Amino acid sequence: MSSDLANSHFFSESVLNDIAVGRNESQWLIERRLEAIRSLGSLNMPTTQLRPWKYTDISHIDFDNFSPSKLKINIDNKNQSTVFGDESSEIVEKNFGRLIPSTEGKFIAANMSLFEDPIIIDLPDRQALEEPIVINISSEQTEAAMVYPRIFVNIGQQSEATIMIRCSSGSELLLVAGVIEIFAEQGSNLRLLIDNRWGENTEDYSIIRSKVSKDADVRVGTLAIGSKVFKLTVESLLEGEGSHSEIKGVALGDLDQHFDFVTLQDHIAPKTTSNVEIKSALAGSSKSIYYGITRVEQGALGAEANQENRNLLLSPHAKADSDPVLEILTADVIRCGHGATVGPVDEEALFYLQSRGLTYRSALQLIVSGFFNSVAQGFPIEGLEQMLNETVVDKIELANLS
Repeated sequence: MSSDLANSHFFSESVLNDIAVGRNESQWLIERRLEAIRSLGSLNMPTTQLRPWKYTDISHIDFDNFSPSKLKINIDNKNQSTVFGDESSEIVEKNFGRLIPSTEGKFIAANMSLFEDPIIIDLPDRQALEEPIVINISSEQTEAAMVYPRIFVNIGQQSEATIMIRCSSGSELLLVAGVIEIFAEQGSNLRLLIDNRWGENTEDYSIIRSKVSKDADVRVGTLAIGSKVFKLTVESLLEGEGSHSEIKGVALGDLDQHFDFVTLQDHIAPKTTSNVEIKSALAGSSKSIYYGITRVEQGALGAEANQENRNLLLSPHAKADSDPVLEILTADVIRCGHGATVGPVDEEALFYLQSRGLTYRSALQLIVSGFFNSVAQGFPIEGLEQMLNETVVDKIELANLS
């Protein structure tokens, strides 16, 4: 990123315009960047007075203390078909930045203003990708920096794709403001999984929003393993009849890690279905928060929805807060339910495993692995379940359980 832009403290329209022109960006994109930077100057940082931010205080963050930085992106795509688009596409020009408008929040506006090298996946109609697209996003900064991952996904009618995003960074202070927009056309099927391995001093405040058309199916999963603070908002707009949305996530915490999940399943069309399953296992003084809304609009006749948030406390200092919410605006629903649990590991299960020769820590590793496995299911990624199990074993091996 240009040093001139880094010194502009985000608010110079002229500098931003000059750099965008220098990159030969399309005029429509330059205009949306300028809209965003105007919004950025007028928007306030979210406070704990706002319900989705009740348990995550970011009053210590000042954007001016972070230099805009460029991410290192590596993409492994073993599929023979061409799936990557660019800003010249009519679909991209029409939709980019419109599903998640910059006026919605400070982090979103910062992303639209300053992102570089967006990842644009535009899968044509009636194509099924046999192999997952693996996107590796990393930062190797040596000073406090702010990065802006930007991903745009359009899955054409009757098409299928699986995308895995792996995030990693070093130990330096890093602020992440990511935006992922997903458009799932009629009858399409998308699996998107994020593997968060950010460094111990990374704070990630990102949003994913999907627009799901008739008979389409979008499933978003998250493995929250790394980072100091990880706050992820995942929203699905079920606009097409018969559409389905699924959000799954696990958080494995230790030390003072802080995880905050916000979900929205907005049933707009008839006969839509959704499922949310967020699980955490928390050691040390780590904390997990879940705030989820399932909304069934008046026109969403025959909707079916479920939310679950389950939390295992592995140490006496860990904490979890859960607030699942239902907003039902029609009486014509099949089923809408929610549930939440917070508590220690079942003592009988621990005793049983220890009586079979396992140590206390080994028994915990086995229980947490089984607890998390349901989230790995449904994502056709080779070795995913084994990788998750190994991660659980490695982290609990060194976790503070007292």
